[in-house]
Amino acid sequence: MVTAPQLAGFGSTPWGREWVRRVEPITVTRPNPMLPRARSLVRNDAVSVDHDNIGEFRCVVSAGKRSEIAVLALPRYTAAERKSVLRILARHTRDSATSGDLPDEVHAKLVASKLSPVPDSTEASCSCSGRIDPCLHVTAATYAISLIVDRMPTSALAVRGVDLSAATTSKDVPRRWMPIDSLSATAFFG
Repeated sequence: MVTAPQLAGFGSTPWGREWVRRVEPITVTRPNPMLPRARSLVRNDAVSVDHDNIGEFRCVVSAGKRSEIAVLALPRYTAAERKSVLRILARHTRDSATSGDLPDEVHAKLVASKLSPVPDSTEASCSCSGRIDPCLHVTAATYAISLIVDRMPTSALAVRGVDLSAATTSKDVPRRWMPIDSLSATAFFG
């Protein structure tokens, strides 16, 4: 008997867990009846996330017959904060930043340095007419973002304005060396 592969849980890494805590705070006193529906929307691929814009995640959530747009806006890191983040990345990563993966200790170091990838001042808006804050669509979008950030932690830093190519350029390589991908095979071999 073949079973379908199980999805990783929401917030399975510290990178995604920080997003899940936005909708599932530890200090909650009563259950939120909206959470199972929001998780179901994400599991059924009813949420599409655009994370190409710096400073925001724009999500289209299809719940029933309507589609709503939920936008989660994050402030960009300041120039000094970006420099500190790049310094932490250079110390703790070698090639993982180009693949989209980052070690959990980078997240711990960022949080300890008060450079959390999910700031306290995250703003959310939705095109729905719901009165609950956060609405179902923003909650589903937050869960979808947590999955993306779990799979590719670099997206959490890129949306805050960190240029990850600056972190991957190594300063300790001798000048006579060059990256292999900068060579043209036809020019090199003739």
